[in-house]
Amino acid sequence: YNNEKNNNHDKFDLILAAETTYTPQAAQETAILLSRHLTPNTGMALVASKRFYFGVGGGTDAFIAAAHSIPGLTVTRIQEYDSGMANIRD
Repeated sequence: YNNEKNNNHDKFDLILAAETTYTPQAAQETAILLSRHLTPNTGMALVASKRFYFGVGGGTDAFIAAAHSIPGLTVTRIQEYDSGMANIRD
Protein backbone atom coordinates (compact mmCIF):
# COMPACT_ATOMS: atom_id res chain seq x y z
CA TYR A 1 0.00 0.00 0.00
CA ASN A 2 1.23 3.45 -0.84
CA ASN A 3 -0.29 6.88 -1.16
CA GLU A 4 0.27 7.29 -4.89
CA LYS A 5 -2.65 9.02 -6.56
CA ASN A 6 -4.16 7.35 -9.61
CA ASN A 7 -5.90 9.03 -12.49
CA ASN A 8 -9.68 8.71 -12.58
CA HIS A 9 -9.42 6.26 -15.49
CA ASP A 10 -7.80 3.81 -13.07
CA LYS A 11 -10.89 3.79 -10.81
CA PHE A 12 -13.91 1.51 -11.02
CA ASP A 13 -17.37 1.61 -9.45
CA LEU A 14 -17.50 -2.19 -9.17
CA ILE A 15 -14.80 -4.84 -9.05
CA LEU A 16 -15.61 -8.57 -8.96
CA ALA A 17 -13.10 -11.10 -7.63
CA ALA A 18 -13.17 -14.80 -6.85
CA GLU A 19 -10.55 -17.13 -5.41
CA THR A 20 -8.04 -14.26 -5.03
CA THR A 21 -7.35 -14.66 -1.29
CA TYR A 22 -5.88 -18.18 -1.17
CA THR A 23 -2.69 -17.13 0.68
CA PRO A 24 -2.10 -14.31 3.18
CA GLN A 25 0.07 -12.59 0.53
CA ALA A 26 -2.69 -12.90 -2.10
CA ALA A 27 -5.25 -11.58 0.40
CA GLN A 28 -3.01 -8.55 1.06
CA GLU A 29 -2.48 -7.97 -2.67
CA THR A 30 -6.22 -8.17 -3.32
CA ALA A 31 -6.89 -5.57 -0.62
CA ILE A 32 -4.20 -3.29 -2.06
CA LEU A 33 -5.58 -3.63 -5.58
CA LEU A 34 -9.07 -2.74 -4.36
CA SER A 35 -7.84 0.27 -2.41
CA ARG A 36 -6.04 1.58 -5.49
CA HIS A 37 -8.74 0.96 -8.07
CA LEU A 38 -12.13 1.46 -6.41
CA THR A 39 -13.81 4.83 -6.87
CA PRO A 40 -13.34 6.68 -3.54
CA ASN A 41 -16.40 6.68 -1.24
CA THR A 42 -18.71 4.95 -3.73
CA GLY A 43 -16.75 2.04 -5.23
CA MET A 44 -17.71 -1.51 -4.26
CA ALA A 45 -16.05 -4.88 -4.65
CA LEU A 46 -17.65 -8.29 -4.38
CA VAL A 47 -15.04 -10.84 -3.36
CA ALA A 48 -15.96 -14.54 -3.27
CA SER A 49 -13.64 -16.69 -1.19
CA LYS A 50 -13.38 -19.79 0.90
CA ARG A 51 -13.30 -19.11 4.62
CA PHE A 52 -9.94 -20.87 4.85
CA TYR A 53 -7.63 -22.40 2.27
CA PHE A 54 -6.14 -25.46 3.94
CA GLY A 55 -2.39 -25.76 3.60
CA VAL A 56 -1.80 -22.21 2.37
CA GLY A 57 -3.42 -20.08 5.10
CA GLY A 58 -5.43 -17.53 3.16
CA GLY A 59 -9.17 -17.00 2.94
CA THR A 60 -11.87 -14.62 4.08
CA ASP A 61 -10.39 -13.92 7.50
CA ALA A 62 -6.94 -13.19 6.00
CA PHE A 63 -8.56 -10.81 3.52
CA ILE A 64 -10.54 -9.00 6.23
CA ALA A 65 -7.37 -8.59 8.31
CA ALA A 66 -5.48 -7.26 5.28
CA ALA A 67 -8.29 -4.83 4.41
CA HIS A 68 -8.39 -3.48 7.96
CA SER A 69 -4.72 -2.49 7.62
CA ILE A 70 -5.55 -0.14 4.73
CA PRO A 71 -7.14 3.20 5.62
CA GLY A 72 -10.48 3.77 3.91
CA LEU A 73 -11.09 0.14 2.93
CA THR A 74 -14.11 -1.37 4.67
CA VAL A 75 -15.22 -5.02 4.47
CA THR A 76 -18.68 -6.40 5.18
CA ARG A 77 -19.42 -10.10 4.90
CA ILE A 78 -22.76 -10.24 3.09
CA GLN A 79 -23.35 -13.96 2.63
CA GLU A 80 -22.09 -17.26 4.00
CA TYR A 81 -22.54 -20.59 2.24
CA ASP A 82 -22.15 -23.61 4.52
CA SER A 83 -23.40 -26.95 3.26
CA GLY A 84 -21.92 -28.76 6.24
CA MET A 85 -20.01 -31.00 3.83
CA ALA A 86 -17.34 -28.67 2.46
CA ASN A 87 -15.31 -25.58 3.26
CA ILE A 88 -17.43 -22.54 4.14
CA ARG A 89 -17.61 -19.94 1.39
CA ASP A 90 -18.16 -16.22 1.88
